[in-house]
Amino acid sequence: MSGPRGTRRSIVSLLFAAATAVACSSSVSEPGVVMAGITAPDPVAQFLPLPEPVSDAAKVQALSERIVAAAARAETERGARVTVALLDRETGTRTVAGADEPIETASVVKLFIADDLLFRVGIGEIALGEGEYDEIAAMLSRSDDSAASDLWSRYGETDIVDRVVERHGLTATRAPADGNWWNTVTTASDLLTWYDRVLGGTSGLDERGTATIVGYLLEFESLGTDGYDQRFGLPDGLPDATGLGVKQGWMCCVDGSWIHLSTGFFGEDHRYVVAVLSREKVHYGDAAPNEWSPLPDTALVDVTGDTSAEHARDTLTLVVDEAFGRSAH
Repeated sequence: MSGPRGTRRSIVSLLFAAATAVACSSSVSEPGVVMAGITAPDPVAQFLPLPEPVSDAAKVQALSERIVAAAARAETERGARVTVALLDRETGTRTVAGADEPIETASVVKLFIADDLLFRVGIGEIALGEGEYDEIAAMLSRSDDSAASDLWSRYGETDIVDRVVERHGLTATRAPADGNWWNTVTTASDLLTWYDRVLGGTSGLDERGTATIVGYLLEFESLGTDGYDQRFGLPDGLPDATGLGVKQGWMCCVDGSWIHLSTGFFGEDHRYVVAVLSREKVHYGDAAPNEWSPLPDTALVDVTGDTSAEHARDTLTLVVDEAFGRSAH
């Protein structure tokens, strides 16, 4: 999965529309019938058979194979355990490649915090002021940790996750055992379910609540509040996607590994939901084999220029690009 990511023609519109589009059919004209710009053939000439149109099932299968291959290559070539999950909300088709195992959410849990608070506002259980709405905006669009911590501590902490799990029927999402919001665990499949319910209007959120979450994800900023590059994965991997909304998550270190999550939706009527989740060992390419390097603890140090963080971000972008972009030409 190495190589430049230069200017390229994104095939997002072709790749995903093809998954459900009806293939164009063709038939051979009767001998002697003239079509515009074509010389009438000899009536006795033998016509070569036209190629059969590629079936929708074949297109879906090809897409699934690319997703699986991208996840596998991330492990062998980048040292990362990656899960890639795709949901076509129109057909209900799901594809999950890699181990669909629990992973720490990092900042992706901010989706759950916003969801819980806005749901409770909608049913009249709590009221939020302008300051709280500003914090929801900050934690969704630029992943502000201080805003998340304030809302987490004031509105229920781990009970927030428990309520979201129950309301959405999430099967593998769990509140953090240590009470720290960033250590909430979830799976790619649960994230597809959560997005599907919110985008489809079946989450229990009222119209304002849904519009608030979706709107801020569409307005995500390139840099987080801490200066971290938020364009890894979906934004850089799908530069031509229409209607792209994302929520990113990152932290280090969990068992010596970077955690990165790139989640979101795109397409007409938010048709496609994607979750790309990665654990990657801290990697410093210029370090000597036996040289020890301190782990870049995101709770303690500024990692905006950390090369291991850049390597891990690039892994997700390469996976997205290989599964859905350049390599599918």
